[in-house]
Amino acid sequence: MSSSIDLAVVVARPYRVFIATWAGWMLDGFDNAIYIYVIVPALTELLPKSGFVADHAHIARLGGLMFSLFMLGWACSMFWGWCADRFGRVPTMCATILIYSIFTGACGLAPGIVSFAIFRFLTGFGIGGEWAAGAPLLQESVPEHLRERLSGWLHTGTPIGFLLASAAALVILPLGGWRVLFLIGSAPALLTIWLRLGVPESRRWQEQRRVQGPRARVRDLFARDMARTTWSAALMMTCLIFGLWSSTFWIPTLVITWQRAGGASVADAQYLGSLSGLILSVGTLAGCVAMPWIVRWIPRRKSVASVFFSGALICNVASYFGIVVLLKSLPLFLITLPLLGFFTSGVFSLFTIWLPEMFPTMQRALGSGFAFSFGRVLGAAGPSIVGALAAMFGSYPLAITAVSLIYLVGLFCVKWAPETAHRALRQ
Repeated sequence: MSSSIDLAVVVARPYRVFIATWAGWMLDGFDNAIYIYVIVPALTELLPKSGFVADHAHIARLGGLMFSLFMLGWACSMFWGWCADRFGRVPTMCATILIYSIFTGACGLAPGIVSFAIFRFLTGFGIGGEWAAGAPLLQESVPEHLRERLSGWLHTGTPIGFLLASAAALVILPLGGWRVLFLIGSAPALLTIWLRLGVPESRRWQEQRRVQGPRARVRDLFARDMARTTWSAALMMTCLIFGLWSSTFWIPTLVITWQRAGGASVADAQYLGSLSGLILSVGTLAGCVAMPWIVRWIPRRKSVASVFFSGALICNVASYFGIVVLLKSLPLFLITLPLLGFFTSGVFSLFTIWLPEMFPTMQRALGSGFAFSFGRVLGAAGPSIVGALAAMFGSYPLAITAVSLIYLVGLFCVKWAPETAHRALRQ
């Protein structure tokens, strides 16, 4: 009887955990992406109700502010990392999914810009914790020979969520409007029931908790033997998040405003904006699917990170400045979107492998959560900077080109990070 139970744990549990965490990530990506497609119609409706003129400048500034508030809420994932290390990965995942589901739906009921901003902050607060609990749960629950592959593929849930959001925007926005899209985003709450019933807690975490007790202290991340790891991880995530949210996530808005300025109808511009997000997600998905092989072809985590930082910088400058500003060609810009998605978004699948490897079990969620939190706090300024620059110069692509230089800083941060390739997960 004992051997059969052990066999069931080894064979069935890893894939059950993968499906659960992947589904959470996919729904996280769906809820995350909804705002990209509704920013223009939502603010066009809400701004006049709150005493603002719904012109280009106000939509740019307040749209960027909404991004930043969302990211500040997302930055609170360090709290969720602390919860996951202290109370367990599974209950923390359930709590985060429930919170972001409720407040995504609440965005669809917002009567004005202030309530909408509050709901966006609370949605980000929930979404930010799903990664901090889910990535350690998966890495600690799978055999070593599957860990790298499944961890890399875990991030495929995000672009698939983006793809679903793009498809939903194409279909639902013309029929039901932006509020209905947000209300649909509350569906992930149902996942919490299955998580509680079908997914066991990490045995590695339970064993370490019995040995060490319920330790989850922020100061441990900055002890002499951990400080360099903690800060290098946090700074790399800062550069990645700042770059992603300041450039790639503005693409649908850029396409919509570009087409509207050229005389396209609202419906046609919205369609092209949704289509651009769909194309971008294909490139992101390709990067995530390929990552387990990439980290084997390039045998050092730091080398892989350097390739993606460099690729993101080159693609951003070539696309936004070269194609949009100089050539003014929408077809060429759409062709480059898969590469933009591959480098700016696909790189996060590297960090679903790398970040949990950097920290020991009882600091894994807290350390990973701090790295993301720190990155989001500083990265939160990015969308507001882009919005302000776009309002000032009347050009999203020029603003995005300038902030893309953050990837140069990321290249310097990579060299300080610990190398974890070809090593077992830390105890």
